[in-house]
Amino acid sequence: MGLWPSDIDDRLFYFFFGFLTIHCCLEYAELFQYINDFESVISNLTESTTLTMALVKLGVCRLHAKRLCRVLDDIIDDYKDDRYKTQEERLVFLKYNEMVKSFIKFAIPSMCFAATMFYFKPLTGLMTSQSVKGNSSRLYVLPYRTRIFFEITESHTYVSIYAIEGLIVPLITCGYTGADCFLVTLVLHVCGQFSILALQVKNFAMDPHGYRHGIHQLTVNHLRLIRITKNINQAFSWMLLPQLLIAPVILCLSGCNLLNSSGGLEQRFNFLIFVMHSLCMTFVLFTYCYIGECLIKESTNFGDALYNSEWYDIPWEHAKLLVICIRQTQKPMELTAGRFYILSLQKFTYIIKTSMAYLSMLRTFL
Repeated sequence: MGLWPSDIDDRLFYFFFGFLTIHCCLEYAELFQYINDFESVISNLTESTTLTMALVKLGVCRLHAKRLCRVLDDIIDDYKDDRYKTQEERLVFLKYNEMVKSFIKFAIPSMCFAATMFYFKPLTGLMTSQSVKGNSSRLYVLPYRTRIFFEITESHTYVSIYAIEGLIVPLITCGYTGADCFLVTLVLHVCGQFSILALQVKNFAMDPHGYRHGIHQLTVNHLRLIRITKNINQAFSWMLLPQLLIAPVILCLSGCNLLNSSGGLEQRFNFLIFVMHSLCMTFVLFTYCYIGECLIKESTNFGDALYNSEWYDIPWEHAKLLVICIRQTQKPMELTAGRFYILSLQKFTYIIKTSMAYLSMLRTFL
């Protein structure tokens, strides 16, 4: 996508961003064309809201590329082996890196599979219609609900448009899920560093260079993590807000599509696709709230480790830095949406309840 913060390729970015912008406009044009058809509106919004979020994520990553580049510069030294003095610290570092790897290994293939299945969905309907009607008629259905301002009457035109819309699959896989993987990597890395700092609190008294050096390093690293967390929040906060606002709507609409599915090959295939779509959306939402919970927990644990240390036995000229750190940890680090909505597992349950409430309300109109 040309969006790696330290190696921006604007030509590649503007190509994909422009393509997705045009595609979203055509989706919304189709939405207004069939605004009186409730089922068409639900199906359209299920697609268009997801693609709009992919567009927002691409824009946010490009807009905050310099800030994210500074974050990467801040954490690059954390991947050096000599950064960690004990085996316990190395194990904590590896634990959070394994969590990141597990998320990426699951999220990317899952979203790629779901996007690919969605892309090939019209082919099942095409095969069904041909098996029933033979070659007497053909129904040219595109993979996405976009408004085409001309009638498709020839196979080669249909194949060309169908192939062009295939660009949406990598855009969803890399643009939508890639931004999530990047956010998860950064936040869990900060969580791991807070956990390591909590371990270092127990050992600063044994620093070979003395109290002053150990406490100074602890304070510098704490300030660095605060700076990184603030930069992550400033970069991703306004991306997370529309995601949280749209997520209940997407889950609700997916639920409506599931409830409206009936028998037949095409309907069963659609049912499977919407199940995959709903699970992916729920998983992404849970991930945001889980990493927010981890950040709160680890920054709080660091504050507890400072408070429970023997800082009161240290000479005041050294202990005052620890007291300042303790004061800073009274408010834990948080991942926020829109800089006001704190992400945590408790908020995840609220969002799911909201989605189910929307679904219950919509069912009364169906």
